[in-house]
Amino acid sequence: MPRRPLLAALCLTATLAACASDPASRCAPAETRELRTVDRLIAETRADIERGYKIVRTDSNPAVNLCLGSTRSHVGVSFCTDPGSQSRPEALDTATTARTLDALLARRERLEAQIAAAVAACPTR
Repeated sequence: MPRRPLLAALCLTATLAACASDPASRCAPAETRELRTVDRLIAETRADIERGYKIVRTDSNPAVNLCLGSTRSHVGVSFCTDPGSQSRPEALDTATTARTLDALLARRERLEAQIAAAVAACPTR
């Protein structure tokens, strides 16, 4: 269950991003997009710190397999690809990760200031 805080943060971010009437997304789309990315990275970094280790996904031998059915019908034979990615735990340098989190939080504050300035200068429709 250690993924619940990350999942909750991502759902909250997605919910907030779904508000299309938000003037920030209209007046500063690049900054708003970057803010969503920074929020996701903050959530992931906090989850890593809370967990005590990080999970690294590595791509291994991708393969083409013979599968029964497809995404539309579950009847028949087709070829399907298996990306072959694996997840493994990796040691976490907490000092470096804490500095990374501090840098992300500072970047988030700067982005919020940029978005607020862009919204203030943006003409209303």
